[in-house]
Amino acid sequence: MAEWQISGTYLETCNCDPGCGCNFRGFPTSPEGNCEAFVAHDIERGDFDGVDLAGTKVAWALWWPGAIHDRGGHGHAYVDCANDEQYDALRRIWRGEEGYGLFEIFNSTMVEPSSVDRAEVKMTVDGRKSRFSVDGVGESVMTPLTSPVDAADENHVRIVKEKGFIWRDGEIAQGERLYVDLPEMSYDVSGRHAVFSRFGYSNVSGFEDA
Repeated sequence: MAEWQISGTYLETCNCDPGCGCNFRGFPTSPEGNCEAFVAHDIERGDFDGVDLAGTKVAWALWWPGAIHDRGGHGHAYVDCANDEQYDALRRIWRGEEGYGLFEIFNSTMVEPSSVDRAEVKMTVDGRKSRFSVDGVGESVMTPLTSPVDAADENHVRIVKEKGFIWRDGEIAQGERLYVDLPEMSYDVSGRHAVFSRFGYSNVSGFEDA
């Protein structure tokens, strides 16, 4: 198994209520009762057995019929990279072939390992106002949480998860739009969960501060 590490900015949108119960109790808090998500990693630093992964991006469309641990999910990842070596490294990571909890666990709950294709990932990183998209696949637009009485009154909410393996210190927002249209999954919702965070993953040392 190759040694690798990646770190950077993480963006997450899903159909749960803001905060996402899957992160704490393992069950979705979505009105639909399932898990629909579109997440992205902006990799600022990274290495896979000597292959430099800095400057690459990965967007991941995810769907489960219920709780993630109840299995039956589907995943489609889209890698924005410069060369074939980077693509091969990220494909192996995102399919759970090279260790680390997030990728091993998620792929183990899917009908088959996540597909990983090359595509342009358009991304604007701006805290709780971040957004990303993949043409022909989907779009996520984040916006700050606001008071229902005064839209100008922004709520600043942080959640710290001591043992998180996806993110540990997240700024909570809401998804102005969460849209994905693929054969195995199709959804278009607004006003649900979103998070902006930093990440650092390694199949040797686990989660690292980015």
